[in-house]
Amino acid sequence: MAFSSLSLLFGAGVSREVARLSAEATVGSFIQAALIIVVPAAAVLLWVSQKDALERGR
Repeated sequence: MAFSSLSLLFGAGVSREVARLSAEATVGSFIQAALIIVVPAAAVLLWVSQKDALERGR
């Protein structure tokens, strides 16, 4: 499947600049997803676990 996709990409005459811009956009999307989803979720989980630890210590 991946090989056929690569042959379509290279056979279509896509320039290196277009491929580079696409790769940069993909990496940017992963970074944005991390900032929007992963970081806040981790912060909430840490906050809840710390709050729970304090309550158990009482």
